[in-house]
Amino acid sequence: MIYGMYLSTMGALVQTHRHATISNNLANANTHGFKPDWSQFTEVPVENEFHQDRFALWDRILMNTGGGVWNDTTVTNLSPGPMQETGNPFDVALHDEPHSGTWSFFRFRPDGAGPDRIYYSRDGHFVPDQDGILRNVAGDMVLDPDGAPVNVTAPPRSVITVREDGVVVANNPDGNAILGQIGVFRTADYKNMVKTGDSRFVSDGAAMENWQNGVMGGYLEESATSAIEEMTNMIEASRVYEANMRFLTIQDEQLGNAVRRIAARTA
Repeated sequence: MIYGMYLSTMGALVQTHRHATISNNLANANTHGFKPDWSQFTEVPVENEFHQDRFALWDRILMNTGGGVWNDTTVTNLSPGPMQETGNPFDVALHDEPHSGTWSFFRFRPDGAGPDRIYYSRDGHFVPDQDGILRNVAGDMVLDPDGAPVNVTAPPRSVITVREDGVVVANNPDGNAILGQIGVFRTADYKNMVKTGDSRFVSDGAAMENWQNGVMGGYLEESATSAIEEMTNMIEASRVYEANMRFLTIQDEQLGNAVRRIAARTA
């Protein structure tokens, strides 16, 4: 009976973690360039109680029971979101080659940070500051392929366009001028891209390749979160959680009844 209570507790904890992940996906359903997370679970083999090395960093009390499920890892779905046309030349999106197995990112650096503190993101909503330095919504500097800030200070009466290779061009009656180039980097090591918040990633050993291609000026990539799908997942997680809690309550009541009967017989 105690064993069953442990298993129900494990099931409830797993769904609690899943619910938190889904809630974060829903909260970012309107965040440009956001990539939703998926919770993955693993079966706990019954022989865990005989193989102590399989505990890893899991809860030792629950792992001692053997059986059940536990949180394994959380993975990020890097599939592209829908493209939204804005008409703003400093809104840029990335279009990856279908089935290429690689994902492209813009590159950023906060003010005062060293060259090793680099962030990556799919959110291409950029704004030039008073000095003409292109920045993202968090205030980080947009970097060119060489890691330098992108300055988009343009001559008067210029019309700004962004080419497919990320080059920013100022079109004006006196001729066209190249202002800079937005750096684009791609990687196939998506499992080594770690979220840091604000739709940003850091490379945890991922091989980043300079890839000046697929830039769409005047567009933004919307969140890849499907609100309908996530709401369905949330309802499912809530119902499974409630079922585990009901089983836990039933087992607790049965245990209480057993204790009372034993006490009555020994009285």
